[in-house]
Amino acid sequence: MGQAICPSSVRPEFYSIHDANLESGHEALKKNVRDNKPQEVRINSGRLRGRKLTFPSVEGLRPTLGRSRETLFNWLRPMLPGATCLDLFAGSGVLGMEAASVGAGEVVLVEQHAETAKHLAQSIEILKLRDICTLQITDARSFLKRCHSPFDVIFVDPPFADTGLMETAVTSICESRLLGQWLYLEFDQQQEIAVNRLLQTHGLSLAKSAKAGATRSWLIQAR
Repeated sequence: MGQAICPSSVRPEFYSIHDANLESGHEALKKNVRDNKPQEVRINSGRLRGRKLTFPSVEGLRPTLGRSRETLFNWLRPMLPGATCLDLFAGSGVLGMEAASVGAGEVVLVEQHAETAKHLAQSIEILKLRDICTLQITDARSFLKRCHSPFDVIFVDPPFADTGLMETAVTSICESRLLGQWLYLEFDQQQEIAVNRLLQTHGLSLAKSAKAGATRSWLIQAR
């Protein structure tokens, strides 16, 4: 397992998230995909706390589980009021919409899967987030190529099976200067060395890190 790379001026904080329901949650997601059943995830914080988002059973669609999100939004809470946010591989939309729930001023959700995007649009309507959330139905690479305005917070949580998506996304974000302050990365532990290289290549600082099972959650700070 690779060591986290960060400049000497930044001292990262590391957390281990213990969730008794972690494995059962993952198994439930897999079973629903096999049975083609709609799924749901609950917003944990902010003014929309307790509201549920529904999303289709799509292979590779794996929303950030509750305990990991609780940790993430505890990290980000002071930075979110009024912030501009990008949820790049939106999926269920729970990261972007929870950011809106906590006080983000603008959230762009990017999703290329048509059925998943349909559910996202419905969630935005049901939760009355049209003034905050914008849905872009396109792939992440195409969106990043035509985007020119930086975001205060960017969430990058691509399907784990496609290991190249993380590198492509982070490289495009950095080369296009879209990262204003904070970058959240969620990835499988097998990608940790590759993600470390990305941080080193682009001069990014690891501020906080957590793990839940085989999943790694890193909060990265732009220099």
